[in-house]
Amino acid sequence: MSDLRDLGQRHLAALWDAARSLDKDPGAAAERLATLVTAVTEAEAQLAGLRLHLLHEAKLAAAEAVIDGVRQSVRTTPAQATASLRLAQDLCVRFPLIGAALNDGSISLAQADAIVAGLRKLPARLTRAELTRCEEEILAHVNTLGPSELRVLAARLVEIIDPDASDADDAKRLAREEVAAHRGRFLRLAPDYHGSMRITGQLPVADAALLSAQLDALLPDASTYTAAGEAASRDARRADALVLLTQKAANTGTLPRHGGDRPQVHVTLDLDTLKQGLGKACLIGADDVDGLSAGEVRRLACDAGIIPVVLGGPSRLLDVGRTYRTFTPGLRAALVQRDGGCAFPGCAATPACCEAHHIVPWWQGGETRLGNGVLLCPHHHRLVEPDPLQSETSQWQVHLDPVTGLPWFTPPRHIDPARRPRQHRRLRLQQIRAGAPPGADDDRPDTGPAEVDPPDMELSDAGRPDLDDLMRRSAAIWGDGT
Repeated sequence: MSDLRDLGQRHLAALWDAARSLDKDPGAAAERLATLVTAVTEAEAQLAGLRLHLLHEAKLAAAEAVIDGVRQSVRTTPAQATASLRLAQDLCVRFPLIGAALNDGSISLAQADAIVAGLRKLPARLTRAELTRCEEEILAHVNTLGPSELRVLAARLVEIIDPDASDADDAKRLAREEVAAHRGRFLRLAPDYHGSMRITGQLPVADAALLSAQLDALLPDASTYTAAGEAASRDARRADALVLLTQKAANTGTLPRHGGDRPQVHVTLDLDTLKQGLGKACLIGADDVDGLSAGEVRRLACDAGIIPVVLGGPSRLLDVGRTYRTFTPGLRAALVQRDGGCAFPGCAATPACCEAHHIVPWWQGGETRLGNGVLLCPHHHRLVEPDPLQSETSQWQVHLDPVTGLPWFTPPRHIDPARRPRQHRRLRLQQIRAGAPPGADDDRPDTGPAEVDPPDMELSDAGRPDLDDLMRRSAAIWGDGT
């Protein structure tokens, strides 16, 4: 036993030596770091697979002392120990292909756990051969999907291998889950004896979605806490929203309609801001506010009721725009259905937290339609909003796939010199469930959105744009109200 331990320690010592040697060659540090991280990640998965295999062997050998040691270990909770023992059984008996992939480091422990959790939900009628096919199918996607998506896909594999029976299976499963969810609902308020009440509960998905939508409608903006010097987390703000919900219900009996028309803001902007998207916009009726930056106006103009008042030379009124160019509730609903939340790769923001972004900006003549929109949280909205002062290769860019209509994001060169487009795993999962073949995001062609040339302006003898032509082109950008 000591020999086995010494062997493992020697391998770890070699990895530590390689890590410490990075300082000696700064030029190759990034590449070697990536190699070391990959090697350690694979070794971590292989060790996890070996541990689970040993646990299964201990169970077969009736080595109760080993099993009891796992259950009583202070390094894990009892629930984690039980889950490990069950996972070991499933990987070695029910899903050997998933176990083999974990043993050779092809998947992580988190991926293996998620896949098995999904496969457990498959109908009991599936044969051994059909389960093997399910394992093969799910392993084709481990390089493009994370644990959360793999769990969903694994539980829905019957839709791929036996689509004719999947609808009936889904109906039975949903009926069982709805009954169980309704039976298991509860809401508990208990004092913590330190000035607070602890709220715990569980609701069926549909009821919880309704509650969540109402809370999101009342969620205070993070900036409202700045004056008090508080950095409120989203959980704290949601707690405040729950209090507001109860207050409004008690006082008026009515609740705000989430997703309704947004407040309108009137801004003035000069001709250069209209044509180039540069400069500053001033808020009408808010003299104490020092306007908005060009970047913030570009972001807000995507999905807010801003009514533009375009001024010429000496503040001469040229055009008053309309709000028809903003994304209507119907278009927002279509974006929510397509994107399912913030579409930026890796972001988990819900649709209620997102804004509708014009891919080709309104100040470049971009249209307000589904084919020019994408749902983004405020942080990623600012990140992808085009900045005319920077080159395209130094900014994130968005384009819609001409076949699927789903958004792809091209990173700037300082993040990925090859500028390989990326897609949210949620959207990749949509395509897989729709029957698309497996494939890595890196294989996507770098096809950015088509460039939009600024409209040509006919100049008068004085070198200024013709007023009638300007009015016509401005109306085309801001919307003609039809």
